[in-house]
Amino acid sequence: MQFRHNTEWADDPLTEMHPRPLEWIEHADDIHKKVVLVDWMLGNRCNYACSYCPAALHDGTIGWQSLEDVVGMIEALQEHYQEGLGSQVWLQLTGGEPTLHPKIKDILSAARAHEMKVSLISNGSRTERFWQVIRDKLDSLILTYHLEEADFEHVRRVIAILSEVIHVQVNITMNPDRFDESYDVARKLGQEFPRIGIVMKPLRLEFRNELYPYSDEQLAKMRERVSNPGGSGGKLRHPRGIMVRNNADGSRETFRPNEFIMRGENRWKGWTCDAGIESLRIAGDGGVFRAVCGVGGRIGKIGGDIALPEGAVICTKESCSCVADILISKFKWD
Repeated sequence: MQFRHNTEWADDPLTEMHPRPLEWIEHADDIHKKVVLVDWMLGNRCNYACSYCPAALHDGTIGWQSLEDVVGMIEALQEHYQEGLGSQVWLQLTGGEPTLHPKIKDILSAARAHEMKVSLISNGSRTERFWQVIRDKLDSLILTYHLEEADFEHVRRVIAILSEVIHVQVNITMNPDRFDESYDVARKLGQEFPRIGIVMKPLRLEFRNELYPYSDEQLAKMRERVSNPGGSGGKLRHPRGIMVRNNADGSRETFRPNEFIMRGENRWKGWTCDAGIESLRIAGDGGVFRAVCGVGGRIGKIGGDIALPEGAVICTKESCSCVADILISKFKWD
């Protein structure tokens, strides 16, 4: 099944348009249909060690990827996706804490030189001076607020510095044991910065499929909107947005990604998924996959041979637990 960037369907399969799927999930904003989001883990060193975070995501056992390998991969992405498929590459750099990479400024400059968009998923702990220096090399920031470690006043100042010039989303990790404190942080930030994105992020045990034991009241609170960042308005301000589910009865529903998880409606085994076309995952050891879930298996390693995808893949996973993977177009054909 070849990948599409549109959903023009025909009831007559002899026409040039594709036959209509039984159900499908697509981007609410057409501008996101031509973006390939590269979720790129540069290493696993972090200055935080949160109680709910697996050691493999912060203990520094994986060394930082070299600048040479990173730049080589950026060049391959430009050739395959931007020149070959006509998509916009958007790098989403993660860790560990990606701002600790000793060559992070050079990496950001290389991405800019190859006309790519760039986001960081960061805890925001670097100095205000650091953020002032790099903010013009970023298109957006996803700041993950960890109540156990973060300095609230410092985070406020970082948001103020960056939200002047780029889109900022704050993901607040909702530990059930400190839920009310985290909820208060979300409300405070929403009142002070009403135009940023704020997501109250449910935690999964060991970052796998099962949610922490939230009460019904807590689940309801996490669905509240405490800010109003607005849509893209036809302008590419962030790599992804919300998704629309087109049901078999012809109805349509709009979902934020966390809603799929909280409602247990994140199961698409057997569907056709545009993982590898709308997304790519580069693991901390340099392994390259179509998506964070690893569907389709490893397709190469940075610094070596990589078979970058040209078509979609059939989902083989029991559930879709990562927000980046949920935000990929999916199609059910029978």
